[in-house]
Amino acid sequence: MPKTIATVVSSRLASLHELDTVYGTTDMWGFLEIIAVDNHNQSVMNRTNS
Repeated sequence: MPKTIATVVSSRLASLHELDTVYGTTDMWGFLEIIAVDNHNQSVMNRTNS
């Protein structure tokens, strides 16, 4: 399985079935952007609270 798809599925933003039937490639890249922003924000919060 490609890492891009695995990342979206493991983040629970979409299931494999949804990526296959409901969402397109553009949606997948949007989900990956959301994941990247969430990870960045979490990193900033962790540095701030330490």
